[in-house]
Amino acid sequence: MWSTRLLVLGLVRWLGPVHGYLVRRELDSWRMPGISEIGAGSIYHALKRLTADGSLEVAGTESVDARPARTTYRITAHGEAEFQRTLREKLWEVSGGDDPFHTAWSFATVLTRAENIALLRQRAETLYHRIESVTVILAATSPETAEDRESAFLPAHVRALLKRQTDLWNSDAEWCEDTAGRIESGDLEIGPDPDPEQAAHWREAIRSEKFAEEAAMWQSVFEDS
Repeated sequence: MWSTRLLVLGLVRWLGPVHGYLVRRELDSWRMPGISEIGAGSIYHALKRLTADGSLEVAGTESVDARPARTTYRITAHGEAEFQRTLREKLWEVSGGDDPFHTAWSFATVLTRAENIALLRQRAETLYHRIESVTVILAATSPETAEDRESAFLPAHVRALLKRQTDLWNSDAEWCEDTAGRIESGDLEIGPDPDPEQAAHWREAIRSEKFAEEAAMWQSVFEDS
């Protein structure tokens, strides 16, 4: 996965020569509510793959006390080029992403009115809880480094990124609350699944050229210009 490769390359570039355990420790400190975690197995697998394709190289081994020796890695010129390319590619890219809720909500008609209302309000509550958790983290950390306070350091650009995330969560939560209220008041009616006659009608409609043209038009809205 590109994100794991970028993270591992970036951290080896920053900390190298470094072994996998320290890469994992650093990534552990980056875990925030709602952010996907990268397991230790994925990190070590990425280190091996990146070494095999020439993006990293073995710098040596490091032994602490009586523990088994650990392999240390550093980035190569090839790895630096991949890191720079991928970093810029992903920062410039505007991607719709794969939102599981978006996909599942397409079939909201399967659920009862009461269940849709309940799940939307539960989702909003979960999102508000995440916002609160990140707000606590931001209050307990500092954008400035201080000796013996490394664990409390959170770079200014990372703090800005977390603020972006809380803004997105807040917008999502407000949409959920608003939509639940509209369903409850009757302003938004989510109809039942189509009956056999309606399903037959849609099957025929989907075969038409007009349908294909309109579908292509909608698709173009979400594609890069």
